[in-house]
Amino acid sequence: TQYVEAARRVLGGIDLDPASCEVANATVKATRYLTKDDDGLAHPWVGRVWMNPPYGGHTPAFCAKLVDHYQAGDVSAAISLVNGHSTDAGWFHDHLWRGTVCFTRGRIKFEAGDGSSKDSPTYGSAFAYFGPHPERFAGEFSEFGAIVRRWPS
Repeated sequence: TQYVEAARRVLGGIDLDPASCEVANATVKATRYLTKDDDGLAHPWVGRVWMNPPYGGHTPAFCAKLVDHYQAGDVSAAISLVNGHSTDAGWFHDHLWRGTVCFTRGRIKFEAGDGSSKDSPTYGSAFAYFGPHPERFAGEFSEFGAIVRRWPS
């Protein structure tokens, strides 16, 4: 999709997708991807990461792991896609607000793991970028929505 292509341009490639499947990786084209059976939380994350974490109860742990690996220097850059309704959640404030965020204008149409189309969600999405080139992220993702950063406190 256009979002993954933009992420690839920002990151310069995708080394790891820690929450994926074979069908999704046909689009993402990560060098390495981890499936639900692999349990992405049980493996180290290294390099340039694209992450669309499983929604629901696992999202906070995936976002925490992403930021932890980024701060440790294991992950050199990353883009995570999450539900736009999550912006009031503690994990969003604790983890994703440390990056640069794009709030989408409109809704993203997703595919199911079997490649079939899902109904459009009833909410927008947010992309969070971590890396050395926030201006590149802003340039690529501004066509999808508003780019914001947390004001230093």
